[in-house]
Amino acid sequence: MKPLTLASVAFAALLTGPAIAADMRVGAPVYKAPPPAAYSWTGCYLGIEGGGNWGKSQHFENEPGARTFGLAQTAGIDLSGALLGGTVGCNYQFGNWSIGLENDLSWTNKKASAGLIPPFVVTDKFQTSESWLDTLRGRLGFAWDRWLVYGTGGAAFANEGIELCDPFAGCGGLSKTVTGWTAGAGAEYAFLGDWSLKLEYLHVDLGTQSYPNIYPGGIFANGANRFAQRNVSLTDDIVRAGMNYRFNWGSPVAARN
Repeated sequence: MKPLTLASVAFAALLTGPAIAADMRVGAPVYKAPPPAAYSWTGCYLGIEGGGNWGKSQHFENEPGARTFGLAQTAGIDLSGALLGGTVGCNYQFGNWSIGLENDLSWTNKKASAGLIPPFVVTDKFQTSESWLDTLRGRLGFAWDRWLVYGTGGAAFANEGIELCDPFAGCGGLSKTVTGWTAGAGAEYAFLGDWSLKLEYLHVDLGTQSYPNIYPGGIFANGANRFAQRNVSLTDDIVRAGMNYRFNWGSPVAARN
C-alpha cells in the first residue's frame, strides 16, 4: 500500500501545482511606472511679440454751423504697418481650463493718407497714424497638455496722430492718447519646460476722437488759415506671433518637464 500512496500523492501534486502557480501569477501585484505629469500653465510670464497691424480710419468735419458738418471728408483711409513689443501676464489653470491677465506694449508705424472728396478741397490730404499700442486683456483658455487655445478681450490704449496738408497753406498736425476696446483669440504651445510660442489675432476699436482747429505752418499760412474741427475714427486688425518664458511660480516642479 505504501507504493500506491506515494504514487497518489505525487500524481495529486502534479495536478495542483500548475493551478497554484497560476493563482499566484494572477494575484501577484503588477508594478507600472507612473504616468508623466500633465503640463501646467499656472504661473507668470514675460515675452516678446511682433507682427502686422492693419486698420481703417475716417475724418468727419465737426465744425459747428458748417453746411458740411458731419460729412466724411475722405473715401476712407486704409492703414498698415509693423508691430513689435513686449508682453507680461499670469495664468492659473484648474482642470483643463486656464484663466489669466495679460498686458502688452508695442511700437507700431501704422499710418496712411488719402485725398479729400467733394464738397471739400480735393487738393488737400489727410493722414492718420499710430505710434504705439497697449492692450490690457483677460484670457480664458482650454488646455490639452502643452496646447492652450484661448479667447481674450479688454481695454486698448494708443497714441493716435493726424496730419492735414494743403498745397498752399502747408501742413499741421496733432496727436493724443486714445482709449478703446479689443477682443481676439489665439493658440499657444509650450516647449523646453517653461518656454512657449503663440499665434494671436486681435481686433482693436479706438472709437471716434474729436480734434480742434489745426493751423498749418506753411510759407503761405496766416492766422486766418485753419483746418476745421473734426472727428477721426480708427481701428486695428493685428496678427502677431510671440514667445513667452513662464516663471512657473506656485506650480508643481514635475509639471515643468
